[in-house]
Amino acid sequence: MKNRRTIRRIVLPLLICAATGLTTAWAGGKITQDTAVSEFSHRLTNLQNKYDVVKYQWYDIYADGLVPGADEGGKLLIDAKAALSSGNARQATTLLDSAEKLLTTYEKGNLPLYSPPEPMKDPADTGKVHLGTLSDLKMTEFAGIPRWNYWFNFVGRGDDGEQYMIYACINQHGTGKVVLPVLFALSSTKNPNDVRKLNFTTMPVYTEGKDSITYTVTEGNRSLSYTLAQGSVKITYRDVDMTVVASAKFNYSFWYNKGLGGAEMMPNAVMAGFEEMGAASATFTFKKKKVTVKGFAEQENLFCGGPKSADYRTALLKFGNEWWVPFHTDQVSGLFCMTGRYRDAGLYYKGKYYTPSEFKVTPLKGNTSFIIDAKFGGNDLHLIVDLWGWDPKLYEHWGNAAGTVNGKKLTNGFSWLEHIPQGGVNNSPPQ
Repeated sequence: MKNRRTIRRIVLPLLICAATGLTTAWAGGKITQDTAVSEFSHRLTNLQNKYDVVKYQWYDIYADGLVPGADEGGKLLIDAKAALSSGNARQATTLLDSAEKLLTTYEKGNLPLYSPPEPMKDPADTGKVHLGTLSDLKMTEFAGIPRWNYWFNFVGRGDDGEQYMIYACINQHGTGKVVLPVLFALSSTKNPNDVRKLNFTTMPVYTEGKDSITYTVTEGNRSLSYTLAQGSVKITYRDVDMTVVASAKFNYSFWYNKGLGGAEMMPNAVMAGFEEMGAASATFTFKKKKVTVKGFAEQENLFCGGPKSADYRTALLKFGNEWWVPFHTDQVSGLFCMTGRYRDAGLYYKGKYYTPSEFKVTPLKGNTSFIIDAKFGGNDLHLIVDLWGWDPKLYEHWGNAAGTVNGKKLTNGFSWLEHIPQGGVNNSPPQ
């Protein structure tokens, strides 16, 4: 047995070295056993990330296609780890070779052909884009399409060094009336996997002021107030343990399809509406602590569904490829949107609204980070999004934004992401 262990210690690194094309270098004294093992581990790590990118469809599937062998490739990675642990490096390498081939074979046959509008085709034409008015906020129907929701999200950095997130939502789901529950949730980097959902099952009260509309819901010793006005939003949540107040100011609104009407973003799924992004602040008052948070907020006014069109969740789970990315930095803010074959975007830079002429998503770490490169009005944006939290059931992610505009560093950047892959996410990934 001792001799077997000795042989294994000698043979295993040799096999690994040969499998990764390193034998010659090692024989010449140019590489060590530790380097060989490191190279093998590095390849395994890269393929594991490749699997995650494919599994979560963390790329533009309508540009590259789907990977039909993803599940099998993931299983081969598990087998490769087991083979390496048992000392069979040759088998482990063969398994990695097979996994890599499966994870880099794309097919487009399962992606439906249809012709959505192309709002980015003429960037100089901004259509009917404008800052959403109070009348726009009151609309329960736009271009014949019923309202889906009022959705608010916020993410920022607190004066305690932590980052915080909240979201709130008044749903109508294309019905013309409020659909319960009313959503409210929060989380922080203290425990990013803990998303506290404090939803309400009581119907909210709707009131109109001179310059605003408000939804208020009270349930026992808890309450939520959601106030919208032209260029602003305010959220207040209270219970016996804490009070959360968040507010934001908006200088512009992004309108889907430039506000020209509904867009068939996916087959038989027509959508419309506007999104607003801007600098925001929040205070979290707990029993023993008060935290002031600076960041960004996004206010969504989405219209979809109804008797003549599929709702967006049903359509997105069927067709996938949603990349919905609102963000804000000190220098530039805006939103990028892909759903199926549809592409749309709007950016606000130096006091002016732009429709980009193009943008591209490049994956970094699966389900965590990516890059968007965009061109707009003679400018270049290189946006790096790094997400620290997510709500798997809602497919919502939140985190930071960095990068450059025209080569100059972006500062105080935050971002949100809603990303739904075709068919949803397989809940049994390789461990």
